Amino acid sequence: MMRLLMTPEIFKRKTAASLPGRCALVTALGCLAIVLSAGQSPVAHGQTYTVLQSFNGANGANPGYQGSLILNGSTLYGMTSGGISGNGNIFSINTNGSGFQNLYSFSSGADGAGPQGSLTLNGSTLYGMTCYGSGFGNIFSVNTDGSAFQSLYQFSGGDGTNPYGSLTLSGSTLYGMTCAGGSNGSGNIFSISTNGAGFQNLCSFSGGADGSYPFGSLAVSGSTLYGMTSAGGNGNGNIFSIGTNGTGLLSLYAFSGGADGQWPSGDLTLSGSILYGMTWSGGASGKGNIFSVNTNGTGFHNLYSFSGGDGANPNGDLVLSGSTLYGMTVNGGSDGDGTIFSINIDGSDFRSLLSFSGSDGANPYGSLTLNGSTLYGMTSSGGTSNDGVVFSLTTTPEPSTFVLLSVGAMGLAGCAWRSRQARRRHGDEVR
Repeated sequence: MMRLLMTPEIFKRKTAASLPGRCALVTALGCLAIVLSAGQSPVAHGQTYTVLQSFNGANGANPGYQGSLILNGSTLYGMTSGGISGNGNIFSINTNGSGFQNLYSFSSGADGAGPQGSLTLNGSTLYGMTCYGSGFGNIFSVNTDGSAFQSLYQFSGGDGTNPYGSLTLSGSTLYGMTCAGGSNGSGNIFSISTNGAGFQNLCSFSGGADGSYPFGSLAVSGSTLYGMTSAGGNGNGNIFSIGTNGTGLLSLYAFSGGADGQWPSGDLTLSGSILYGMTWSGGASGKGNIFSVNTNGTGFHNLYSFSGGDGANPNGDLVLSGSTLYGMTVNGGSDGDGTIFSINIDGSDFRSLLSFSGSDGANPYGSLTLNGSTLYGMTSSGGTSNDGVVFSLTTTPEPSTFVLLSVGAMGLAGCAWRSRQARRRHGDEVR
């Protein structure tokens, strides 16, 4: 609307108003343009949302729990828990939405079924896990072109069951967790070489103070792993650290179920000596929160509590860019289908970037992938067939803000010029 009002035609239009009146009008509009421009948010007003792919069953369906995309060059890789076989698939797609390929479809045999979490890339090899299949889930590898699929390890129960998170790579070793099984039935932490050799059960959760039922993934720093359990601790989940050799398990923080959050089900994001994460529920409104805590367990801060309209039930992990964190909620927002948000690392400047509406996707359980100013992600449902979508959200500042400033300045300059001309016509000398 402002662009229409501020076109050069406004200066040519004849009205009954006096020149000073016209100048006052243009000056006011110019000032208004400057005020509006200063108040606009580049993220909120300059974003472009695109559905890159809608899943329809044949090409995949319902990206799984913790399901996120990984980027290699201009290619995105991901997994769904459905697909043509109904057992899940691995796919690739270009960042512009072209070139979708179904790289592998699981059969529910020795190769597993129901892949959850994200893929982990090492060179031209992708690593991941399935939640179930012929046994209790497995660890697999496959080339980025879909060839050479290998089942590296099958869980049997005592060594863990039903992994929902992703694998974390450090050197030639993969680290992960299962949400159940282990020696106490409460889940475990394991390591395995990228060639499938040397599986080790690093720790079995007891279900007590050390936690139970981890649904997320591990963060690694040097020889220390950090993660969360969805239960245990005080019964509301906890944050823990453990050595990569399985020694020194520490419960860093136990959630109370109140304002500090309850039931963390995603991953931690590590930056320096600070961990950032989210809880599914709890917080000031019982709809989840965003928090930070030092790697030694001190300095816990509730950065933000969701209230529903701004999102509810965050999952996955937070993506850090500079001093800004990006994430998603499964529910809440204007249509109740989840949101994309940003927030500063100190808890300030929370922004709801997008509310999913169903046709553009709904209920994202995974995390975002950031490349430059573009976020990529998936939703578990919504889209044309309600089987989920792959999307991009570009947060480039809107150019029109600068146009408004320029036009506003032109309006002020035009008033000054016309005033000088009028004074000359009336015989006044302009000095």
